[in-house]
Amino acid sequence: MSRSPELDRALADFAAHERVLVATDFDGVLAPLVLDPMDSRPVEGGMPALAALADLPGTTVALVSGRALDPLRELSGAQDPLVLIGSHGAEDSRQPGGLALDDDQRALLERLDEELAAFRVDHPGARVESKPAARVVHTRGLPEAEAEAALAAAQELGARHTGLEVTPGKGVVELAAAHVGKGVALVALATELGADAVFYAGDDVTDEHGFAALADDADTERAGRALTVRVGDGETAARFRVDDEHAMVELLQALLAARQR
Repeated sequence: MSRSPELDRALADFAAHERVLVATDFDGVLAPLVLDPMDSRPVEGGMPALAALADLPGTTVALVSGRALDPLRELSGAQDPLVLIGSHGAEDSRQPGGLALDDDQRALLERLDEELAAFRVDHPGARVESKPAARVVHTRGLPEAEAEAALAAAQELGARHTGLEVTPGKGVVELAAAHVGKGVALVALATELGADAVFYAGDDVTDEHGFAALADDADTERAGRALTVRVGDGETAARFRVDDEHAMVELLQALLAARQR
């Protein structure tokens, strides 16, 4: 599917602002979704386009992901000056020491690990990923009935602990002891930077929260300039849509060319 003239006009309008934030999710936007999250790699062209954008005046580029910072940095190959926002906003690559948990949050994660040990016995096909502030249940690749049962059990487990933030996604449920949210993180970063406009691309439920937060930004002028893009199918609050990761690379390259002009 070719880009619409409306999207091209929106790119040109966005690129003309003095200070902009260009942010994207990683999985499903720059890198195809895969069975093992650590096998994920960005498609050709996406990261170089982001790096070139980050070198332009008045342009801040950020990867905003549910992944923890270390694997996000490793798999994306991102380097300064790209900003990495990990763990759904709970980690920031610009902050020394990354994420700090208090005693209650650490105790909550310990109890969660104990319960997830029993969960693994009941759902042996599910995989559990450990993050600094969360545990994530993955079911991608499982038969549909098995996956649905494991995801439902993970959400039920999370609901038993009021201190956990439960975030479902595509074949995943994240159980977080410290959670900010992509939307909150995006608006906070834009405000900190004094950005005139924000571009954000995503593909999942958590990205929909980002699209909604940008539309509801207290800076109403910036909210009206937000350029949001959904990658792939599904209902969305984003203004525009592209088919897949390769179309996303083409979009970023077009944004780079417009910004350079």
